[in-house]
Amino acid sequence: MLFAALYATVVGLYAGSGDVVASTGGETSGDTVALSLTPEKMDATTNRFTVSIVPTQGEDGTVTNGLVALRPFGVLVSAVAGSTATEYGDGDLISPIQTSLVMDGEIENWPFDRYAVRSIMTALEDDANGDSMPLPTTVQPAKRGIPGWDIAVTETPLGEGLVAVDITVARSGSTIAFGIVLLTLMVIIPALVLVVAIVVLRGRRKVEVTTLGWMGAMLFATIPLRNFLPGSPPIGSWIDYLIVLWVLAALVAGLVIFVVAWLRRGPV
Repeated sequence: MLFAALYATVVGLYAGSGDVVASTGGETSGDTVALSLTPEKMDATTNRFTVSIVPTQGEDGTVTNGLVALRPFGVLVSAVAGSTATEYGDGDLISPIQTSLVMDGEIENWPFDRYAVRSIMTALEDDANGDSMPLPTTVQPAKRGIPGWDIAVTETPLGEGLVAVDITVARSGSTIAFGIVLLTLMVIIPALVLVVAIVVLRGRRKVEVTTLGWMGAMLFATIPLRNFLPGSPPIGSWIDYLIVLWVLAALVAGLVIFVVAWLRRGPV
C-alpha cells in the first residue's frame, strides 16, 4: 500500500508539472501590443532562461497583425544575455525574438533551487522627432511550459507603456519527488551492506567471500545513481555533503567490517 501510494503521488506530480502560472492582463485592441512569451529552455547551470517573444495585436490593431508589421516599431527586452532590442520595418515579417534571460539562483540548492528575474518588456516606435516612445504593451505567456519546471509569470505595469515582467522558475514537484526517492534508495544500499557485514562479524552468518563482490558493486553503483538525478546537480551541492559522501563512507565501512570478519575466521 505504501508503494502504491508513493507511485501514485510521483505519477500525479509528473502529470501536473510543466505548467505556466500567469498573473497578467491587458487589452490587445487598438495600439496595445501583446508580447506572446513562450518558454523554450531552462539551463540551471548557466542561469539562463530561453524564451521566444512574438509581438501581436487584436483584429483592430494598427501596429501588427501578428504576421507583418503595419508600421515601423521595435521591441525592447531587458535582463537578457545579448541584444536587447529588435526592430521591425513597415511590411516586415514578424519573426520570433529568441532571447535568454539572466536569472538569479543557485543550482547548488538542488532540488529546491529557485530562479527569478525581472525584465522590462515594451514595444517602441519613433515619434516625429526620432525619439523612441513606448507603446501600450501587455505580456501574454503561453500555456506550454518546460517539462520538469514550474514557471510563474507576473506582469506589473510601470506606466507610459512600460511593463515589468517578474518570472520565477522552480523545479516541479515531480522532479523533487524523483530526487527524494532516488536519494532514499541510495541510503538503503549502505544500510543493507552494514547489516550484512555486522551480522557476519558477530558470527551469526558464515563468511561468503562472493559477498565482497556484491558490496563492491554497490560502492561503484553509487556514483552512477548520483549522476542519474534529474537536473544533474553539480559536484559540491548540498546533497553531496549531507547524503552522497556518507553513503560512500558507509559502504567502505561495510567492506572493512566484512574483511575483518573474513580475517578473524582464519584459514580453512
